[in-house]
Amino acid sequence: MLSESERRTLIEIETRLTDEEPALATALVAGKPKHPVLVYSLAAVFVALGVLLLLLGSFGPALASLGSASAILLLRGFTWR
Repeated sequence: MLSESERRTLIEIETRLTDEEPALATALVAGKPKHPVLVYSLAAVFVALGVLLLLLGSFGPALASLGSASAILLLRGFTWR
């Protein structure tokens, strides 16, 4: 729980941020971007590279590439629902 003075300080910081950097304040309030094209494109490149490496018989690097794609999606918060 915040004390009353801490609450006032937080409101002042939020107000100043909104006045000075409205784009940043909007991004912080909105959370994750709605169209994370770059993140999903990077994951798709890793998947394609992993499949290609599997077809070429390089199982270690293929698994590393597919694991990287999985890590990217997990860190992004991707779910199948």
